[in-house]
Amino acid sequence: MDMKIAGSGQIASGEYENIRISGSGKLVGHIRCASFHSSGSSKGDSIECTEEFKVAGSSKFSQNVVAKEVSLSGAFSCGGNIKCEKLRVAGLLEANGDIEAENVTASGVINCTGLLNAEEITINFSNGMEIGSIGGSKIVICENYNSKRNIIILPLFSNLVSNVSKHIGSVRVKNSIEGDSIALEKVIAERVSGRIVAIGEGCKIDLVQYSEQIEISPDAKVGRCEKI
Repeated sequence: MDMKIAGSGQIASGEYENIRISGSGKLVGHIRCASFHSSGSSKGDSIECTEEFKVAGSSKFSQNVVAKEVSLSGAFSCGGNIKCEKLRVAGLLEANGDIEAENVTASGVINCTGLLNAEEITINFSNGMEIGSIGGSKIVICENYNSKRNIIILPLFSNLVSNVSKHIGSVRVKNSIEGDSIALEKVIAERVSGRIVAIGEGCKIDLVQYSEQIEISPDAKVGRCEKI
């Protein structure tokens, strides 16, 4: 059964096909559905989608969100964990828990108190954000340097962030960033650990660990660097 709210309404806990909210909607209890689209204002407890969870307006869930794909171009707040295969953030995501995905692409803002973990993470930021910890295979966090002049772009960094559109901003990671290949710009973190690591300009890292290849910009501040 499909559910649609165009004005103001409430959806009780249960199983549905497609849920669409273009007005103001409240979801009570645990919701199971194929897809959830909210372009108005919505709030709920927990939801599990077999396909897509999409927010283009304002939405808030107090517990966990599980979906195949999560697409956010509005403002979304999650009080629990987010688990999906693909996460796309073009708006604002506030997560008071962990985020687990296969692929994360962000041109908006991700504020996450827990662990952001994915096979591939690409963050192109224009505003500051805060994340507890980051883990993955390929991690790229960078700003737009193509328009800047007199900035040294090192070859390893350029190779790791190839074909990425970038914007100006900064990212603060409370704890560590761990991955296989890592390229960072304007990132503040206690520890960065990976096989291939490129630390770009504007970074402030207490400890950088690498096992194969390292590159550090002269415009970065690294407390200690060690091969592991």
